[in-house]
Amino acid sequence: MNLKKKKPHGREQVTRALIEAAAELFSKYGLEAVSVRDIAAKAGVNHGLIHRHFGSKEILRRKTQEFLAAGIREGVGIPTDFEDALLKAFDTLEKKPAFWRVLARTFLDGEDHGDVQSDFPFLKYLVELARQGQAERKITTAYEPRFLVAAVVAFGLGMMVFERFILPGTGLEKEPREDIQQKMNAALSTFLKGPAA
Repeated sequence: MNLKKKKPHGREQVTRALIEAAAELFSKYGLEAVSVRDIAAKAGVNHGLIHRHFGSKEILRRKTQEFLAAGIREGVGIPTDFEDALLKAFDTLEKKPAFWRVLARTFLDGEDHGDVQSDFPFLKYLVELARQGQAERKITTAYEPRFLVAAVVAFGLGMMVFERFILPGTGLEKEPREDIQQKMNAALSTFLKGPAA
């Protein structure tokens, strides 16, 4: 029985294989350290197909980021409330770290890659959920929804990227992971409800 991986054929298979290979390599090594030939080799195709199907490594990077973002949206589903959306998003980001790793490495490479993505549907959805939550008095009205979303997304992504700095710096490195997550979620929930009356 031959267990060798079949090479992708056809535009759809090749495109998917290249995006998946790019996601894995970019998340491990960063955009600048990975060549077009590295991506093609990982995908099992000729490197010329990157230029044929994407035009450039930069367009492949953007399509890869959008592919990863779509995976996060799929993992979160369609929550109907702001707090639930955040908790599901953070949980999904933890299970699918390639999204934030590629994002962080893109910024840390120090190059101006232009737009990170062509659209930001989940963040826009969060802003709408924040507005809805404020209108229903479920979350604090102390902050304009866009600023509230920016703050909590920065909180979540910042924790993922800087966890090994934050936990020892605050004396939490020996706490059980589940306890940390649960207590941080409780702190976030308290923040979202606003100051006690």
